[in-house]
Amino acid sequence: MRKLIDQFGREVNYLRLSVTDRCNLSCFYCRSDPGSCGIEPVEGSLRAEDYLKIGQVAAELGVYRIRLTGGEPLLHPGLTEIVGGLASLRGVKDLSLTTNGILLEKMAAGLAKAGLNRVNISLDSLDESRFRQITNGGKLASTLEGIDRSLDVGLRPVKINMVLLKGINDHEIEKFVRLTLDRELDIRFIEYMPVGGQHSRWSKYFISLDKVLEIAETVGPLSIVEGDHGGGPARYVRLEGAAGKLGLISPLSRHFCDRCNRLRVTADGKIKPCLFSNEELDLRPYLDQPEQMKNVFLKALQQKPDPGRSATNSLERMKQFEGMRPMINIGG
Repeated sequence: MRKLIDQFGREVNYLRLSVTDRCNLSCFYCRSDPGSCGIEPVEGSLRAEDYLKIGQVAAELGVYRIRLTGGEPLLHPGLTEIVGGLASLRGVKDLSLTTNGILLEKMAAGLAKAGLNRVNISLDSLDESRFRQITNGGKLASTLEGIDRSLDVGLRPVKINMVLLKGINDHEIEKFVRLTLDRELDIRFIEYMPVGGQHSRWSKYFISLDKVLEIAETVGPLSIVEGDHGGGPARYVRLEGAAGKLGLISPLSRHFCDRCNRLRVTADGKIKPCLFSNEELDLRPYLDQPEQMKNVFLKALQQKPDPGRSATNSLERMKQFEGMRPMINIGG
């Protein structure tokens, strides 16, 4: 199989493909505007068949992991068609999806049948009122039902993403840690990032993931879990005898730029070589020209930044964040 290798020797085999910037929640850490995320698609949004064309080109270049993101991808009316088309591509070994889980209870079985392998589900609180506060009106029960249904239909591993927020949900760390004791869940704690112009409030809510390990060690002995874990950035540990794992994703305090293996495509057809940059290349003029589209992919590959220039201090790393698009317009 062909491999995509950037100028710093990193193999890029993972594509994050945003299918919409619409969302049925409005989590305050996701965007600078605390209002509704809206119901209208972004101007220039791609069609279902366009995602398959992009996926085909990526697979031919050596990408074998594809994750569908948003916004909330379950809002896309052609999502099952997109999943089925991407799952059938030669070379694609792992097809996953990131969701807030609100609609997953009804859709999980159909997506699994279409070829989806696994899901990541955002869940930032186990308290109903706090969940509603963080998401601006979400219903916790809907997400919990989506988690249960995903396990039932075999979308494993089910990974739960919790954005850790000082003073808001950090007192729930132990509750999340204990979820792994009896259930086959990967609970992943994620550092708060200043996406979408949120630099001014970053220090108010940022907390290092070292706190997670401190609390987890009071629950029981921990051991490091080796392995690929789906090609993502998380470091994993497991409580002794636990059914699930704990993951730590620390883009600020302990960045993983040296092993970054991904490119991102936004819902309006732009390739982003790096989440922490404004650099973008437009795929839309080449959707019916696969060879030219490959050239755009290769150009994006060479624009991935030097990992040696990434700051290791959390504050300096935050200052390096150039991206002005909110996460909902990039693809989470």
